[in-house]
Amino acid sequence: MDFEIRENRATAQGLRLLSAERAACFRLVKQRYSNNESCWIVGIKPKTGRR
Repeated sequence: MDFEIRENRATAQGLRLLSAERAACFRLVKQRYSNNESCWIVGIKPKTGRR
């Protein structure tokens, strides 16, 4: 993939800083992955992927 997962995912980073992860999650959904599976691959919570 063309992005890197943040190293410090323990603290909240805000909505804007997760935009790359969300975009990657949407690309995986377009490739026929489920929402939960694509978010798991990217490293974000499924609720974040649905926003």
